[in-house]
Amino acid sequence: MAEDYTRGQMDISHHKATYDAVMKVSVFISVLLGLIVLYLTLVFGAGMNWITALIASLIAGALTGFALKQGARYWASLGLLAVIALISGGVTLLLASA
Repeated sequence: MAEDYTRGQMDISHHKATYDAVMKVSVFISVLLGLIVLYLTLVFGAGMNWITALIASLIAGALTGFALKQGARYWASLGLLAVIALISGGVTLLLASA
């Protein structure tokens, strides 16, 4: 069996596709987690207003998305995170004023 192997003759297209997919998912998740950490740091660490921190985080996310040529799933995830931040910020303001 080992004697049948010839170096450089194996079809590695499936391995390469798997590696590329893992790298895309890793970059995708790393960027989104970085944006979440940026937002939370600006709000709680720097004491920035939550809406200003959200706008700054969205700008950073947009620049990163364009630079890394992210696809539609990235933009949908970024939009979803913005909606969640808007809802939670609005609820917080309502609870604080009550």
